[in-house]
Amino acid sequence: MGNASGGSRYETLTKAERSFVDEVARHYHEAHGVTWEKGRVMAWMIISDPAEQSLDEICAAVDATPEGIEQLIEQLSLAGLYRRVEQPGEPVRYRLVDNGYPKAVADTFASWPEYHQIFRHGLEVLADAPAARTRRIAEIEELFGHIVGDLADLTRRWEEHLRSVST
Repeated sequence: MGNASGGSRYETLTKAERSFVDEVARHYHEAHGVTWEKGRVMAWMIISDPAEQSLDEICAAVDATPEGIEQLIEQLSLAGLYRRVEQPGEPVRYRLVDNGYPKAVADTFASWPEYHQIFRHGLEVLADAPAARTRRIAEIEELFGHIVGDLADLTRRWEEHLRSVST
């Protein structure tokens, strides 16, 4: 990474900051197939200083190109993880929404009971099918059954934690 003159902002991050940015990027790359560039953007927006960043500032911070990350920024804005900050005569800036990650995780978890119901329905639809045909759907239904059972407790514990730290 970096340009030929060695003047990228990414190179100005501390070794520890680069380590964090790269570790987040590695996780998103290996776990979700996200490009390293996009993963670095996601990490940078968590620790950026200042918190509000223009597209050009984001790109400079992680040696990204606007073409490579503009769609990601817009998707995460539409998903409610980032907020667009617009001031007349100023470039559009983006900011990680306070509590954005907990909300995004909660929104994802909120859809899982429906997945469980869909796979239960699949088992009903295929009730007379051979076991070899229903094995995969049965495994998925069982997985979501366990996860959904734990989600209510997880959500309750998270809400209790939030109440305890806000008092």
